[in-house]
Amino acid sequence: MKFAIWGFQSDIEIARHVTDILESLLADEHTVYMLDSFAELLKLDNPEVHTITESDIPKDTDFILSIGGDGTLLSSAQAVMRSPIPILGINLGSLGFLTTLESEWHNGLANVLKGHYHIEERMVLNCRLEFADGTEETLWALNDVVIERADIFSLLPLEVRVGEQLLNRYLSDGLIVSTPTGSTAYALSAGGPIIDPSLEAILVTPISAHTLSVRPVVLTGEENIYINLSNQDDHAHLHIDGKNTRQIDASLRIRIRPSSYRIQLVVIPENTFYEKLRKKLHWGHRSS
Repeated sequence: MKFAIWGFQSDIEIARHVTDILESLLADEHTVYMLDSFAELLKLDNPEVHTITESDIPKDTDFILSIGGDGTLLSSAQAVMRSPIPILGINLGSLGFLTTLESEWHNGLANVLKGHYHIEERMVLNCRLEFADGTEETLWALNDVVIERADIFSLLPLEVRVGEQLLNRYLSDGLIVSTPTGSTAYALSAGGPIIDPSLEAILVTPISAHTLSVRPVVLTGEENIYINLSNQDDHAHLHIDGKNTRQIDASLRIRIRPSSYRIQLVVIPENTFYEKLRKKLHWGHRSS
């Protein structure tokens, strides 16, 4: 099998885990690639490991092995957005809602190599930026599209339409448009609901809305969502999955809809989405 190891941070613990993973995979004669920047961080000098860039992952790779937290996995998802390569996440970060294995990954990885896993396909958002001069830019998000105010002293007025219908004119610190996968990320911190990741839905969550009656809304995704800055002089920051930041203004229209792309996440029976919810959010635990 062919593995591409993905990561962006290095410390003593991460280096130790990567060394153990490499020894395990190479001992079983698997082909191993590693992101070149990650290999440089680790000061890796192993001729059996082939370094690659973000744009040249071999198309016949069996698994992306993401080592870190959810941010690392989101980065790997951007790299394989157009390629159906399954991502297996090992959580060496904090929360780890997207990752499958924890720091005690040895048995889990062995079971995956034996075929004891299944693939969950996760919805992706297509975010098209429509500029005043007629040009366009398309971005994709596994978690969310976030629009935040650029001026920390002023609230951001935004108009949101679903198809041709006005949803609301928001006055807030910003807006989060997320997939069900992203419902446990920034949207959860902003008071949004948790959505089963198998659903085809889009969650619109205001950030600290000025009007208390404004609440998150779950949409079907059957119609395009259009977002504009309401005031001509306003500016904002657009973030895709916490990265790919753009500065935007009122001359731009944002169109969001479900993408035809799907991200494939490796899931093992003992660490399903509901199991993660109970563990990560400590449901059923009494506070001492």
